[in-house]
Amino acid sequence: MSGIIDQIGQILGYGQEAQKTASVLINGALITGWTDVTVRCAVDLMPWVADLGMTSYQPDQGTDVTIIEGDAVQLWLGTDLLITGYVVTVIEAVSPERHELRLQIASKSMDLVDCSAEFSTYQMNSTTAVALAKRVAEFADIDVVQINGAGNVDLQQFSVILTETAYEIIERVARLAGVLFYDLPDGNVAFAAVGSQRMASGLIYGENVEQMTTVRSTAGRFSSITAVLQTTALLFSEPGDADYVGQMDAVSSGAVADDPGIVRTRPLLIPAELGDANYVVTTKRVQWEVARRYGRANTVTLTCDSWRDTAGNLWAVNRRAPVRLKNGRELDLVIAEIVFRQGEDGTRADLVLMPPEGLMPEPLLLPALSNEGIQAINS
Repeated sequence: MSGIIDQIGQILGYGQEAQKTASVLINGALITGWTDVTVRCAVDLMPWVADLGMTSYQPDQGTDVTIIEGDAVQLWLGTDLLITGYVVTVIEAVSPERHELRLQIASKSMDLVDCSAEFSTYQMNSTTAVALAKRVAEFADIDVVQINGAGNVDLQQFSVILTETAYEIIERVARLAGVLFYDLPDGNVAFAAVGSQRMASGLIYGENVEQMTTVRSTAGRFSSITAVLQTTALLFSEPGDADYVGQMDAVSSGAVADDPGIVRTRPLLIPAELGDANYVVTTKRVQWEVARRYGRANTVTLTCDSWRDTAGNLWAVNRRAPVRLKNGRELDLVIAEIVFRQGEDGTRADLVLMPPEGLMPEPLLLPALSNEGIQAINS
């Protein structure tokens, strides 16, 4: 790694301008001079992707670089690695006046998203969430890295559906463990709690923030969310005109969550999990529904004049950062999405931030507990 950083430093220097330059490492050759750069990273996006272009592609003298689709690649911003993956598409346009080159790059996790998972057995017993995820990702030469120990949840039993992709399996495992699952710059993927790390500095309108859009919405939000039992009694009991309230109480699990931001009556019913003893997971589920809908309805989108915070670190997803609005109000939000871009208008970073509630994974009942509950109902 240090050899690559030294190579970048020798070509670009070590000053601030060098930290604004995108470089691509393919087959041991470092390609610079990109005039059009767009890199998209997000908690909810897998794989991370990049699109780079240059209008006068000329390899260094003595260097014969042939870029082939499928080549392994690293994308560096300054001396920081951002994406490790593969060249997906190579586009070359030639004419007597110019030679244009455009690369489309995706992180290694593209193989998790696209490919089916293959196992000798499709049911795993007595394992942990992180161990199962590592096993699923192994074929793609991808490791699962725990941030602050996230993902140490025991799974007594886990079944894989034959047609599931590796991503679908790991995403389900991550929800069982109550963690986020996203790309890392070195090509591996992370298991992490929401907002478990912080940026060194914040985002302030009028200083490092050029433009900002705040959204406050009631769309998709409800005054109350109630979990109801999935019982066959509803199929065979004729509704009584005089006792609707009593009937609702009979099928309600007692798990109810209210959104104080919705003042008019907007109820929502969701099914309770079968086998959920004392409705512990169901209670978490209705609370999650209210919290996530609130978080997704209150976002901040902004354009920053730099790719980095005051400590020189690239803006990173799932990091907390204080955001100061134009009216002086300060919010502590989590970075959900970043677009690093460079072009004729300079070097910019577009960020989407939201309350941590908007990124919380959905609580799920562990499979063994669900099976025990179903067996008890059928016995």
